[in-house]
Amino acid sequence: MNVIQMTGTTNSDGTLTLTLPLGQPNTNFEVAVVAQPQTASGTAPPDWRAAADAIREKLRATGRSFSDSTGLIREDRDR
Repeated sequence: MNVIQMTGTTNSDGTLTLTLPLGQPNTNFEVAVVAQPQTASGTAPPDWRAAADAIREKLRATGRSFSDSTGLIREDRDR
C-alpha cells in the first residue's frame, strides 16, 4: 500500500477535490481518505494517543506508577 500525503483547500461550498496521479492506467484501486483541518502553523493537531502519552509521561515524572488493569481484574476474580 502506498501512502500519499497532500494538502488541499476546499472551494466555496466546502468541497475538496483530489487528483491522485498513480501512474497505472486501467487499474482498480482501493482508496482511503482521512481529512483533517490544518492548524495555523500548518501541521495537523496531534491525535488523542499523543496527547494521552504526554499526560502519562507528565504524571510518570511525578513518581506515579501505572499498571495494566488485567492483573487487578485477575486478582479480584481469584478472591
